Amino acid sequence: MATKKVAIIGGGPSGLTTLKQCLAEGLDAVLFEVRGGIGGQWRYEDPNPETDDAISSIYEGVILNSTRDTSGFSDFPIDPAQYPEYFGHRRMLNYLEKYAEHFGLGKYMRLNTKVMSCNQRPDGRWTVVHQEKGADQVTSEYDAIFACSGHNSYPSTPVFEGMSSFQGDILHSHVYRRPARFDGKKVALIGFGSSAVDLACELVSVAKEVHMITRRGGWVIPRFVLGQPVELYDNRIAETLIPGGLSQWIQTKILNFAIGEHPEVIKPHHGIMEANPTVHSNLIEYIKVGKIHAHRAGVKQFNETSLVLTNDTVLDVDTVICCTGYNMDMPYLSKETYHVEGNPILKSPNTLDLYKLVVSPRFTNLFFIGYVELPGPLLPVAEAQARWASAILTGRVKLPSMDEMNRQVKEYQEELVRTMVVSDRHTATVRFLPYCDSLLADLDANPTIVRLLHKLFTSNPFRAFSLLKAVYFGVNSPAQYRLFGHGQKEELAAATLVRLNAGTGISVKEKELIDGQVRY
Repeated sequence: MATKKVAIIGGGPSGLTTLKQCLAEGLDAVLFEVRGGIGGQWRYEDPNPETDDAISSIYEGVILNSTRDTSGFSDFPIDPAQYPEYFGHRRMLNYLEKYAEHFGLGKYMRLNTKVMSCNQRPDGRWTVVHQEKGADQVTSEYDAIFACSGHNSYPSTPVFEGMSSFQGDILHSHVYRRPARFDGKKVALIGFGSSAVDLACELVSVAKEVHMITRRGGWVIPRFVLGQPVELYDNRIAETLIPGGLSQWIQTKILNFAIGEHPEVIKPHHGIMEANPTVHSNLIEYIKVGKIHAHRAGVKQFNETSLVLTNDTVLDVDTVICCTGYNMDMPYLSKETYHVEGNPILKSPNTLDLYKLVVSPRFTNLFFIGYVELPGPLLPVAEAQARWASAILTGRVKLPSMDEMNRQVKEYQEELVRTMVVSDRHTATVRFLPYCDSLLADLDANPTIVRLLHKLFTSNPFRAFSLLKAVYFGVNSPAQYRLFGHGQKEELAAATLVRLNAGTGISVKEKELIDGQVRY
């Protein structure tokens, strides 16, 4: 059988790990990236001064919302000697560049090349039209497509009555980069997601006034609780063995004990696991001491120099920043490939009608990697998706029938409606461990308690106990998904997990195992 040719669109984290996994499966893969370097959103850029356009949404002061030891790829651990527990965009880009260099991915990439369109042929293959900067368009054919261009490039800006009459500045958080331009301004931020909270906390140092406008409020979680990264309290025991309601109650009690009750003005009516929480260590204090003024309302209308809220509060401001999320859009694909119009369950235009949020029941050689929302790190989730999807192409993973896939899509969406706040932000929400388990079970790669207990009797019991403790009670390292099954790298995974359990640096042995991996 001829080697299958695959096209990967996007050179961010999702595209890089997809390229690496496809090469590991023996596929003939090429990656297209519209910019001159890899990194996707993590490749910082200032907006075009004339058009205010930008591909990346990263601002200068951004810090990861997930801790170092959960945020990397499963077989390329982030070195604690070089990266702090939470770090910014430059270090993340550096990590991604090291990953690409380490596995020899560069020669499979076409940078400065834009994919114009992807259309399925009658025989099921795909015609891809792409154009390198300064060159003519080229048409190529592929057996499969991986869409990895992300969902944070097309800002969603709401329309309110009177916006055109407002004499101040209105911008989307997508083009915010640093606080200096807002020196002395009275700023209102619409929204309560990660960008709204980050920007509000940055602006208190320069702005005359900072207002946050939120209809629902939200849970805000600090990066550290009782001196430990907050992810340590959301381990495999909490995510998979403790019932959801009890786990939510425990997490809420821990949060309230650590930082106190949320101010009433932002305290949500939903539970801590019923919407993706926001991570920041200073917001609660800034609201309590009056540096940030929070308003539990929506926007009713704009006037020339003010905003009128739905509770009739009038805010005199000269700058409005819309932290209102993004539209799900892949302009190189027809929307029918990932979205069904008239969905009676999730009515949002951002709904992904995909089996396991990866593949369309109708187009089973078209995969979407990284199009999920979760309270945790994206990189290991994208890697799990890529491992699963590439194994479909080699025949190792068999998809169910179209009817069964559609049934499971419906079941997932109904579960979202039952358990999450219904909004455009929660159309593709997953929880890290249960979701990765559901994908990697097809590769026999899940670190089940039975398998780990078996190691107590078939290998060094002290090391086996350390592994069991690390997987079930430690931080959710993606290395756990390399202990077993297809794609396993047991020695490296065990070295990483035992090291994390001990709280030490990367050993000489672990470094040798990292360096000894296949370079493609």
